[in-house]
Amino acid sequence: MATGKLIVQTRAARGAVPVVGAAVTIFCPDASGTPQPCVSTRTNTSGSTEAIELEAPSLENVDPDSVPPFAAYRVDIDHPDYRPVTVTDVAVFSNILTTMPVTMVPPRSIEELNKRIIIHSPETGPSGSGSES
Repeated sequence: MATGKLIVQTRAARGAVPVVGAAVTIFCPDASGTPQPCVSTRTNTSGSTEAIELEAPSLENVDPDSVPPFAAYRVDIDHPDYRPVTVTDVAVFSNILTTMPVTMVPPRSIEELNKRIIIHSPETGPSGSGSES
């Protein structure tokens, strides 16, 4: 197994303001395939994490008909001033640095502070699509 790198960038106010100190937790599949927390870090003054090294399949001998050429991770982002966000199926490729921008949304009510925004990686984009849980 090779490795790739992931940087999570958090922003608010339509991308104008970095979200400093957001807790970022990455979930890796265990031996049975169940996601378990494997990396925890916080965003810096620019709203970004350091590059996080994660396992990914080597692209040298991969058979695209049997194994996807990437590893998929779940990423949770939490900050007390914003709604929590989960991004699923974040693709990490070997020897590639992936940057994942995440827009943080302030809650409109106390109840919304506990409603996690779920973004399925194929649905990400400027529309801010996702679902609530």
